[in-house]
Amino acid sequence: MLATVRDAADGALLDPLLRSRQGRVRAAGVTGLRRAGRAAGAEPFLYDRSALVRACARWVLRQAGTEPLPLYRAVCAAGAGAGAGTAAGMPDDAPLGLAECGDRAVDVPALWTLTGHERPRVRASAVAGLRRLDAVRVDPLVPLLDDGSARVVREAVTALLPWADRIPADALLRRATADPAPHVRKGALRLLAETGGAAFREAARVLADDPDPKLRALARRATGA
Repeated sequence: MLATVRDAADGALLDPLLRSRQGRVRAAGVTGLRRAGRAAGAEPFLYDRSALVRACARWVLRQAGTEPLPLYRAVCAAGAGAGAGTAAGMPDDAPLGLAECGDRAVDVPALWTLTGHERPRVRASAVAGLRRLDAVRVDPLVPLLDDGSARVVREAVTALLPWADRIPADALLRRATADPAPHVRKGALRLLAETGGAAFREAARVLADDPDPKLRALARRATGA
């Protein structure tokens, strides 16, 4: 089916590809939009959850004379500055798409603003975008270690791992052993493991009996139990 994309002139072949749950298949469909004379149809895929699909959408639009960066900037600016109702319509992965083709000197402020967005997926995407642009700052990201979304905490932990030694160990130990959310405890344990020391050993000891089975197994592996 993918081989027929090059000959597609209407939606009969492309549309099923564009609706696929598989990123590589959607990417093939997006690429086929150019040959089909439907390059403008690639714009919604700038915000796809797949990095490959986003890259293909940018290529198709550029081939048709449309630069994607202003589109990303407009969407992210609207999401960062609009009221809750308007912001709710912002594509989840727009911040990461912006970072993939943006400019560190220009686009980082919008990404920082979007780390406070009302939707967890947007917050997570903004953190991932900051990491891609090498714009991580420790102090503003540390509060996201307490986020109610496991997705956001995972992105924050990934971004902070290279600077784990700059986060107070006692604060991470408190999160690892006293926070009621398993994803917060797990994130704190990952950061403590990066630097080791007494705080990490204490956290692993406590979490070896954690009620969450995945976290308990992680702590026991960390201690060699």
